[in-house]
Amino acid sequence: MGIFPTLWTWISFLAWLVCSAPHANLARQSAGCTEDYFKGIIPVGVSIEQVQDVTSGSFTQSGDLGYPTMPTGLPPLCAVTVSNDTAGYRFGLFLPNDWNERLLVIGGYAFLGGINWLDMGAGAQYGMASLSTDTGHSSGQGDMTWATTEERKVNWAYQALEGSISLGKTLIQTYYNDRAIAYSYYSGCSTGGRQGLKQIQRDPNVFDGALIGAPAWDTKNLMPWISKTATWNLPEDAAGSISDNNLFLQLQAEVLRQCDPLDGVRDNIVSSLLACREHFDFSRISCDALTNQATCWTQAQIETAQKMYNDYITSDGDFVYEGLDYSSEAAWGTFLMPADPNNANNVRRNFDAQYERTFMGYGPDWQITSYNDTVVSDSRARDESSVHASADQFHLGSFRDSGKIIMYAGLADATVPVKHTTLYYNKTVQAMGDIDSFFRYFQIPGMDHCWGTPSNVKAPWMIGGAGQAVQRPPYASAHSVPLGFSDAKHDALLALIDWVENGNAVTQIIASEFNFTDSTGQHIALYRQRPLCPFPQAAVWDGKGSQDEASSWRCA
Repeated sequence: MGIFPTLWTWISFLAWLVCSAPHANLARQSAGCTEDYFKGIIPVGVSIEQVQDVTSGSFTQSGDLGYPTMPTGLPPLCAVTVSNDTAGYRFGLFLPNDWNERLLVIGGYAFLGGINWLDMGAGAQYGMASLSTDTGHSSGQGDMTWATTEERKVNWAYQALEGSISLGKTLIQTYYNDRAIAYSYYSGCSTGGRQGLKQIQRDPNVFDGALIGAPAWDTKNLMPWISKTATWNLPEDAAGSISDNNLFLQLQAEVLRQCDPLDGVRDNIVSSLLACREHFDFSRISCDALTNQATCWTQAQIETAQKMYNDYITSDGDFVYEGLDYSSEAAWGTFLMPADPNNANNVRRNFDAQYERTFMGYGPDWQITSYNDTVVSDSRARDESSVHASADQFHLGSFRDSGKIIMYAGLADATVPVKHTTLYYNKTVQAMGDIDSFFRYFQIPGMDHCWGTPSNVKAPWMIGGAGQAVQRPPYASAHSVPLGFSDAKHDALLALIDWVENGNAVTQIIASEFNFTDSTGQHIALYRQRPLCPFPQAAVWDGKGSQDEASSWRCA
């Protein structure tokens, strides 16, 4: 062979290059991007709301409460809004003019209602047809008042996504002259992560690959846990109540100070949560009788924090949900900050009682102050008998042979505790044995829920996960990882594609963090990178190179 590659090597390389190109011109459609065309191919009970031939790079649609930000920087494509009038849900399609025969299904967040066009825009920039559903309702952040019928609840749980994928695949293949979808992928975080796992459990053949972030997979136990955290902080005037976000920030800073070096490296990141649990000393920030209590934690408040760290176990000894972990404290206000600190019976953030009132049928007058452990058994019974939202079937069946999963979670997640994400992985291992051939889990030290990192941490976190690219400029037109890192080494979706289509198992993903370089927040520069390792491995510094460079670390 000498130094020259064989002809077959060149052929294989070119095939991979063409297959991976974001806008590979493999299947240009000849059908018209018009309402008349799509009306001619939809089944009875389905209507077409809107068809746009997008040539300017921008797409707009009004009235989307859950996802009001629309994508820009789009390639030429056909945007289609479909309404399943019979089943009560809608979905959107982006159909690029230059299509690479892949489909990317996009998940949603929390209980938001609307089509996630923004994340779909990233899919289009990868050259993929992309799809998202409104899950059968329209609603904004923290609003669950829409869950008034069983149909709406089940649509949110799984039915809208399942039906949208089924019809969406048919419309896509028809639009592209009956060309088959070569590969179907999924990307979602939080509720989106749950949706992806739920669809795989219901149909192991639905996706070839799924990128699952911080999945809120255990709905029937997650929602009672959220309500329980509120009760630990009620009434608002109790000695242990915490209503000052500065206290959360102070605790997070102290955790960082004590626990950063416990993994053997001072890098401003808490990477060893186990060591932190064993060694953290609350006395360093506790108050004494002469201390200004606005700048320290009282013993009663410390006891509240310890409840947050501990697992939720009922008075009967029944495990419900894993607790939050050390380094997540900067975002504890998500569930603990009150909407009205002057109201002793306040419902925190007007969210903690919503699930019980609507999904569980307790009615609009039910208050969080009525919470007790019977809510847990009631939540489980109602979910298991009707809504079926929880993705808690851990044996994934034939998906082992037909698909791949990359799952990730931030160690500083204060919304879906990372320990509960790890629990899902461990239960899957218990159910299926060695799953390394098709399922790999990556923990991201310092990352919050789905994306981001505290400003006093700045851990590498961006890996092209759901919703991540649009957190950094160019924002609404962003996709993958910026500044030239759009490749399978740095982008988890591209790594998943490489694993599925070329058999290259993912042994690490290099995460990135960036610095803003101007006051407008429109420009960034690379700050540092680090490899993420398949669980239970962790990144180990070589003790020589720059801690900010991925090449100075290895997985062990």
